[in-house]
Amino acid sequence: MNRREEDFKNRRNVEMKNGQKFWAIVLAIGILCGLGNFARDASAEVTLRYAGDLPIGNHLTRTQEFFAKRVEELSKKQIKVDVYPAGQLFAAKDYSKAVPSGAVDMAQVLLGQWTGIVPAYMIVDMPLYYENWAHIWKIMDSPVGETIKKEIEKTGVKQICWTQDGSAGFVSKAPIRKLEDWKGKKIRAYTELSAYAIRALGAAPAFMGGGEVYMALQRGTVDGAISTLTSFYDRKYFEVTKYLVIPPMAGPIYGVIINLQKWNSLAPAQQEILMAAGKETQEWARKEVQVVEKQAVEELKKKGMEVYYLPKEERQRWRNATDKPVRDAVLEKTGEPGKKLLEQTDKIR
Repeated sequence: MNRREEDFKNRRNVEMKNGQKFWAIVLAIGILCGLGNFARDASAEVTLRYAGDLPIGNHLTRTQEFFAKRVEELSKKQIKVDVYPAGQLFAAKDYSKAVPSGAVDMAQVLLGQWTGIVPAYMIVDMPLYYENWAHIWKIMDSPVGETIKKEIEKTGVKQICWTQDGSAGFVSKAPIRKLEDWKGKKIRAYTELSAYAIRALGAAPAFMGGGEVYMALQRGTVDGAISTLTSFYDRKYFEVTKYLVIPPMAGPIYGVIINLQKWNSLAPAQQEILMAAGKETQEWARKEVQVVEKQAVEELKKKGMEVYYLPKEERQRWRNATDKPVRDAVLEKTGEPGKKLLEQTDKIR
């Protein structure tokens, strides 16, 4: 090997060594930057838009506000949740498209309105099946509830926790005291299963959102409506109807949901904060709903409504009339998985 070849070989070795050092440095910088970015992601400020459709001041809107406050406190203001109540962003019927698409980050939704795309939610929306709040909470906190919550992830959404409106009842222009009183009446329904139950009781269901009911009652478009004890007062139905019957019956179930892609973009620590706030919100809401519905009934009485608590024997008649049609509807939509869930649910009392 002559000197020129030897010099070339030496320069190449030096260049190779320098090149290796260069790429090692680049790789190290890349790793450090990646770790730095990861650390920033975990502490980066995040703002979530949280939609709701209940009026300002309603206890479900206050449930949203409670969640937002706890998230901000637990995250030390690194996560901000902006609450948009009273349908400011979307109507309730549009949430099933708005949240999965990412048009809004989060929403508090009436799960009975999601049964068309998540049939398993029918299990917690069976009218006259649940005797009281304690009964339905046992289902939510059981493996049945966890299985149901998982189903919504197939639509591109994650459920953080359960919430609920007040106990349900029926307002009407003429008193409804017995099963026979339903015949010939047109009654507002708010979910698919409530429509099945109303039909089984002998009336004709008319599906409409809460904001439409006042005018429908005023004009006589419907003879009565199913809704919650709290919404009867908040939406001033007492101005256009006189009679309230309380079966008793667990009210509609809501869920706090978040776009799944948004959820997956959050750092694990941020996800943990949202879940912790959700757990606190769920417990707070359960206590609050029992307080506000009692207050609502007293206020409705003061406004001149005649409140009638359905006797146990008559409630059983209503339950007998609705049980099979409601179950058949659930099984038709949910199939074998729903049958197994319903069998498990029947055992929890």
